[in-house]
Amino acid sequence: MTTNTSTPNEKFLPSSNLRLYSTKSLQEDHADLLFSLTALINLCYSVGHTSSPCGILLPYSSLRLPTQASLVGEVGEEGFVLILSIETLEGVQVPIASASAKPFKELGYHEVQESELLTNFKRKAAAPVLDPASSSGVIKDLGSSDIKEPLNALRADTALPKWEILCNVVHPDYQKRGIADEIYNALIAEIRGREPEPKRIHLVITTMKELRETYYQRRGYVTTGEKRFDKGVGGSEVGFSVVEMEKIV
Repeated sequence: MTTNTSTPNEKFLPSSNLRLYSTKSLQEDHADLLFSLTALINLCYSVGHTSSPCGILLPYSSLRLPTQASLVGEVGEEGFVLILSIETLEGVQVPIASASAKPFKELGYHEVQESELLTNFKRKAAAPVLDPASSSGVIKDLGSSDIKEPLNALRADTALPKWEILCNVVHPDYQKRGIADEIYNALIAEIRGREPEPKRIHLVITTMKELRETYYQRRGYVTTGEKRFDKGVGGSEVGFSVVEMEKIV
C-alpha cells in the first residue's frame, strides 16, 4: 500500500509537496502534522459556515473535527489522506490543502458532525430525498417510478468499487488557484491504483448543500439524498441542508 509518498509539484505552489499518508502513519509518526491538519480542516469549515451568502449556517466555533482522532476514525485503516503542504524556513511542513478517501460501507452510517450536532445519514436502497411535508431532518424514500434516470444509472452496476470522499479542503488564502481540483484528481488516481484492475469507480460525497452542492454538480455529481436542518439546530441562524452526492468515474 502506498504510504507517505512525496511529490514536489510546481502546479500547486513553488516548494509545495503533495504527500500521501495512511491514518496509522499520521497518528504514530506525524502527530504534529495531524494536529495542524485538524486545525486546517476546522478553519476551512468555519470560514465556509460563516461566509455563505445565505447567512450564518453554523457558528464559527462549530468544529468539523472535535479532536485529532476524529479524522483518523472517519478515514479508518483502509482509507488514506492526501496533504499539500509548504515548508517553512525552519523546515516545518504546514498543510494548506487536503482530501481523504475510504472504501464505502454500504450497510453502515455516514456521520455528519458539526460541533455538538451529530446526525446519522442512513444509506437507502432507493434514492432518499427530503420530504417537504416532514419535520426537520427526516428523509423520504422515493419509489422506483419516482427515481430519475441519472440516479438509476448510478445504481445500475452494483459491482463497481465504491469509495467515499471526505474533508476536501483548501486554506482560504490559497483558494481559487485550482488546488482543490488538482488534489481531487490525485485522489481519484490513488483510488484507481488501489483497485485490482482498471475500471469505473462509484464515488460518494456528503456535503453542505449551500456551500458545495453546485461545485460538485459542475463536476458531474448527482444529488441522491438530502436532509434539512431548521434554524437553531447546532446554533444555525438560517438553517441548512446536508446532501449526499454520487458520481461514476
